[in-house]
Amino acid sequence: MSFNFRQLDPRFRRLFAIANLSMAAGLLLKLFVHPSNPLANDWLHAICGFLLGLAIAIDLSVFIVARRCGVFARAGQDAPLSH
Repeated sequence: MSFNFRQLDPRFRRLFAIANLSMAAGLLLKLFVHPSNPLANDWLHAICGFLLGLAIAIDLSVFIVARRCGVFARAGQDAPLSH
């Protein structure tokens, strides 16, 4: 995906940062947390899945709102979602 992030509203850039942090936390959580019992392992999987799902939901919602606001249409001919 190559569109100009400087054309996005600062709200959207902030949401992208939150989504990236959520994805990183979900992926790194399993590396650094080692539960001692099976119930804690299930909770760890649930939290990791929630963080990854949150990141995906935020990214998709930002793309939908940005497309609806016409950010990609103003970006030029090489914008991936302007068609």
